[in-house]
Amino acid sequence: METLFLRKELTMKNFLTVTDKKIEAFISEHSEIVLSSSIHILAEHIGVSPSSISKYIKKIGYRSYSRFKVNLAQKNAQTIDEQIEKDDSIQTIQSKLISTVTRSYEMTLELVDDIVLDKVIDLMKNARKIYTFGVGASGMVCSDLYFKLSRIGKNILYHTDSHIQLASLGSATPEDLVIGVSYSAQTKEVTSAFEIANSRGIPTVSITALGNNQLDSLSTYSLKIPRHENIIRSAAITSRNDSLFLIDLLYLGLLQKDDRRQNEILESSYQLTHQLRK
Repeated sequence: METLFLRKELTMKNFLTVTDKKIEAFISEHSEIVLSSSIHILAEHIGVSPSSISKYIKKIGYRSYSRFKVNLAQKNAQTIDEQIEKDDSIQTIQSKLISTVTRSYEMTLELVDDIVLDKVIDLMKNARKIYTFGVGASGMVCSDLYFKLSRIGKNILYHTDSHIQLASLGSATPEDLVIGVSYSAQTKEVTSAFEIANSRGIPTVSITALGNNQLDSLSTYSLKIPRHENIIRSAAITSRNDSLFLIDLLYLGLLQKDDRRQNEILESSYQLTHQLRK
């Protein structure tokens, strides 16, 4: 189970070897180098082997170096709300926003498990029908997925009304797929849908912030985005963008799986909508 870095440090202190303590000391003093380095480059900086770093990372409770880097970045990062000062010019705000969003995309990529991503794409490809669940900013992500998959002929369902959303599962079968988006992983509309799906043997895919949560136990597969927005925030910016980034990855992967058929459908869709522009 992944917990906060500081808590892990305190808990594992007595189990660290001399090499572990050397690695820990370097990370504590040079976090910016860690965030910009691969495990091999970091090993050269510290003067240890990559396997020593990998063992240290697992010893303090992280599954991988990538997960550790994301957690370290989140520990040091400010939310976009916290970065904006009262006297900032619009140019300064632009610069801060671009920097934050870019780094957030990089962190999202660090969290992507290619094997899991490929299995999710296969589920989407073979699903008889795809049901999507999300509200607020997460609902915007679901709408984007609905738009993309509809254009390539996938049978996908999304309703903005949460009652209609849940009622739509009445005819769902194990041949279908339920996808839920919730940054907090606590959205009742999403967790309820996943509980229903679980009771009917329907596979589920969640997109949530990094960390163990209720949706993980209800998900066949879980795709993670960085956790660097407060639950109470002025707007979902990086979380929405990161979720849309994952949707784009899934969509492009799906296109690649069956590109000839999908291209034919896209061409047909374009011809139909192009008539409106005449």
